[in-house]
Amino acid sequence: MNETLLDRARCMLSNTGQTRRFWAEAVNISHYLINHGPHTCIHLKTPIEKWFGKPVDYSDLRFFGRTVYYHVNEGKLEPGAKKKVYVSYGDGVKGYRIWPPSENRVILSRNIVFDENSIFKSIVKSTVVSESGGVEK
Repeated sequence: MNETLLDRARCMLSNTGQTRRFWAEAVNISHYLINHGPHTCIHLKTPIEKWFGKPVDYSDLRFFGRTVYYHVNEGKLEPGAKKKVYVSYGDGVKGYRIWPPSENRVILSRNIVFDENSIFKSIVKSTVVSESGGVEK
C-alpha cells in the first residue's frame, strides 16, 4: 500500500509540476481516493461505504494542484478573492486545504471557487550548462 500511495503521489506531483514540498499533501489525496474508490475484494464497494453503511458522495472530488479563488474581506475597495492552489482535503472538517504561493503556510477554507480548467504550475528556474561551456536558462 505504501508503494501505491507513493506512486500516485509522484504522478500527481509530476503532472501538476509541483515540487516535493507537497508530497505529504499528494499522499493525503491518494489515501482519500483509495478509501473512496471501489475495491474488488469487497464486491466493488468502497471502504467508506462498508464502514459507514451508506453510499459515497463524489460531488466533492477535486483535482490536485488546481487554481482556486479564496474569499477574503480586506475592505470595500480591495479584491474580494485571491488566487491560491488547491492541495488537499481538510481532515475531519468540511473544507479544503489551499496554499498561497506568496506565503509559507497552508490555509483551511470552505469559501473557495475552483477553476477546473487551469492547473497552477510552479515556476522552477533551471540552469543548463551546454557542452561548449555556455550557460543557458
